[in-house]
Amino acid sequence: MTIRINHKPDALSFVMESDSATMAAHYRLPFFLRLSAKLLNIISKSLTTKFLWKIFAGPIKFKSPDRELGFYEKATKSMITTSSERRVAIYRIPGDGRRLLFVHGWNGRSGQFSTLVDRLSNDGFDITAVDLPGHGNSDSGQTSLPQITDVLTEIAETNGPFDVLIAHSFGGVAGLNSIRLGANYQKVVLISLGGYEVRPMFENFVGLFGLDKIYYADRLFELVETRFGVNPLEFGPSEFVDKIMTETLLVHCNHDLESKSDISIMVHEKMPNSQLYLTNNLGHRKLLGSAEVIQRIADFI
Repeated sequence: MTIRINHKPDALSFVMESDSATMAAHYRLPFFLRLSAKLLNIISKSLTTKFLWKIFAGPIKFKSPDRELGFYEKATKSMITTSSERRVAIYRIPGDGRRLLFVHGWNGRSGQFSTLVDRLSNDGFDITAVDLPGHGNSDSGQTSLPQITDVLTEIAETNGPFDVLIAHSFGGVAGLNSIRLGANYQKVVLISLGGYEVRPMFENFVGLFGLDKIYYADRLFELVETRFGVNPLEFGPSEFVDKIMTETLLVHCNHDLESKSDISIMVHEKMPNSQLYLTNNLGHRKLLGSAEVIQRIADFI
């Protein structure tokens, strides 16, 4: 199924925290999807739940723009098969300095770090970046926060150790969860962190279809619990960041309409060894190429 959207948000992080009015203005599902969901709702609530999950768990792959080509030319790509049998693309730019692991957001790819990686690799840092399952040059198909968390935890163990984790948006949520499950870093950089609580993610997503948010959020919760054997609530940073002692830099733009800066502010307030760096007029992704932001990250790591 091809889903067309009116711009390119990090959709999963967007539905995690945005209010209904913001979502309506910046993330609009195609009419045929909303109509299909409403028709299915009349016929079968079970089929509707499966339909919602297929869309919810299906990242969209976008073509890399020319500005990212330098990253792919500079990096060496390899493919690994994880224990969950996902084929994942790993990019390496060797260096003599500290080892950095880069993790992009939902609907993203490693090339989005091109400007930041170029600066840090020139500074001598050793670079590793991963295209998450279903994203970039990794295999296609559905994925989920529990699966991505397991993949990152596994990569940290098999391809590490890494000194620093640098993650954008939804990748930051997965990265924090990998730390919760045992991944170890000396420092963490979270850019435009993509979520604080899990329940709003499900309810806001269902709301895009004009369906009963409470009922179908409950059904999606049950699906995740059955399929992955986990409680979705456990994956919300609000549930565990107060126990993470890793030195962390949170970077966010006050004008981010896809993932509100309140998320990083709330995490900073709960996270013992965190620093907060807020910017203006850079939105959700322009931070990745901002010279000011890149310098702040370089100084931190």
